[in-house]
Amino acid sequence: MKRMIYLVVLLFTTCVFAQNESFLEKPRVDKRVELLSIVFRLADAWECSMEDFSLYTNKIQKYYVPYKSHELIKFVKEVRQKNGIYAQDIMQMAVHLDENLEPLIPFTETIPANSWGKEDANKFVHLLKQFYKETKSEQFFKENSSLYEEASIRFHSVFNRLNLDWYKTFYGKEPNEEFIIINALGNGKTNYGISQNLPNQKRKVYAIMGASNTDKQGMVVFEDYFSTLLHEFNHSFVNYLLDQNPVPFQKNGEKIFELVKDKMEVIYYKDWQTMLNEALVRAAVIKYMKDHNFSKQEIRKETQEQLQEGFVWIEDLLAELERYDKQRDIYPTLESYMPNLAEAYNTFAEKMPQYMNTGTNSKNIKKK
Repeated sequence: MKRMIYLVVLLFTTCVFAQNESFLEKPRVDKRVELLSIVFRLADAWECSMEDFSLYTNKIQKYYVPYKSHELIKFVKEVRQKNGIYAQDIMQMAVHLDENLEPLIPFTETIPANSWGKEDANKFVHLLKQFYKETKSEQFFKENSSLYEEASIRFHSVFNRLNLDWYKTFYGKEPNEEFIIINALGNGKTNYGISQNLPNQKRKVYAIMGASNTDKQGMVVFEDYFSTLLHEFNHSFVNYLLDQNPVPFQKNGEKIFELVKDKMEVIYYKDWQTMLNEALVRAAVIKYMKDHNFSKQEIRKETQEQLQEGFVWIEDLLAELERYDKQRDIYPTLESYMPNLAEAYNTFAEKMPQYMNTGTNSKNIKKK
């Protein structure tokens, strides 16, 4: 009987672990992301030129500086100037390549990203493979394999804090995507939440996490990354909600975006839909923090950061999420509550002058 109970418990634990692992992989360094970051660093792309993790970026500089005049680097400078390729476009290219630097699917005018274009994307890959071979980049990655492993192990302390069950419970659904955490050690302070859709495969959502803080020995640490990881993981539950039915939100979204456009563009949000997705993700981060008994100081700090970045309606949006969570018998999923959020945005749009004048907002929205 004891053996039977043990086997049942073991089977249950294994199934739960396998279920979580099926949509959330453990953090790792990805050669494709590192290589693209290195290439654009050599091309003087500002978003890939940070020196926060100098123990590593100095190694890049020492190894690759002789190749700054490579044909690939010249081409990158040209195509970046011509097409406006930057930030997320770079990482989109990385995750659309396989381990041999071949496109996972044939490139089009919109894959891996609109800014690349089919012809330039294919030429880039051709030159990238030449660059990889001629620079003996495989040797560079092998030389730094222990550093990569140590960095990812250090991120586990952040990863292990994540309560995966909260997401399924709060959103009322199992994730339909595979979520992948990449430690991008050459990216400094920049983090990216991007996705990849391939035929006959689960949608993959990447949290590409930079490396900005180090200890006394110069090794990367991730003490302040938990809220960022919360943020990126929320995207896999949030983005599709607005994507599948944007019309009820569009009028108010456009109105709000025009009022905070300058602040949104500073953080690379160039349209109302991206802004609203980000607002919902950020409010969900604060909801997670409250549900997990973070200190009032931590929650206040997170909220204040969102207000300062231009999401001046964030407290009222959070109040809506709390209202939803108290009525789960009526609204089993956040998707079922989206019409209420659309209605709430009527109030948010009306109150924008008040939000912007006071720098805060009311938590009491009267439902119509």
